[in-house]
Amino acid sequence: MADDLGRRVKQVTGQAPGAPASAAAAPIDLSRIDPAIWRVLAGGEVHGPYTLGQIQQFAIEGRLHAASRISGGDDQPFLPIRDMPRLAEALAPAFAERARRRAEAANYLITARAPAPAEAALWRDLPACLDTLGKHMQPIPGTFLLRSARSLSEVRATLAEALPKTAQVFVLQTREARLGWVGFEEDMAAAVRPVWNAPLS
Repeated sequence: MADDLGRRVKQVTGQAPGAPASAAAAPIDLSRIDPAIWRVLAGGEVHGPYTLGQIQQFAIEGRLHAASRISGGDDQPFLPIRDMPRLAEALAPAFAERARRRAEAANYLITARAPAPAEAALWRDLPACLDTLGKHMQPIPGTFLLRSARSLSEVRATLAEALPKTAQVFVLQTREARLGWVGFEEDMAAAVRPVWNAPLS
C-alpha cells in the first residue's frame, strides 16, 4: 500500500516521497493521490464519497468489516469488501490494527435512565449486564465506569438486549472518543454529530 501511494506521489509531483522539494514546486494535489471515490452502503443509505485513507480509518475504528458493501465509483456496484480483492488487500493492515485494538481493553463511561415503571428493572439489570462485559463501578448514581475488551458496537448490542426497552443509555468509549446510545430516536445521530464533531472556531 505504501509503495502504491509512493508511486502516485511521484506521478503527481515528479519526486519520490521524502525527496527535497524545489522552491518552485507546486503544492501537492492530494485529490489526485487519494481521490474521494469510495461510497459505503449502510442502513439502506449511501454515504460518501470518501478517500481510501478515510476508508482505512473507518476499518480501524470498526465501522467497516469484510461484509460492508462499498462502491469504487459512480457507475460501480456496491460489493462486500471481501469480494473486492484490491480493496480487501489495501484494508488488510487496517483490519489487522482493528483486531489488535480489540484485543486491548478500553474504558467506557455509561449513563442511563428509565421512566418510573422500568427504573427498578434498569438498576437491577444494568450492573448484571456490565458484569458480563468487564470490570465496572458506579461512582455516582446513574453513571458507570466500565473497563472492557469489547467493542463499542458489542457493548451497545449487549445493553440493548439486556435492559428494559424504555431505558435510555449513552455510552462513551474514551480511547477513540466514540459515542453510542441505546433507546433514543433515530434522529439522535443527526442531533449529536454536529455538536460532537463541531470545530471550535
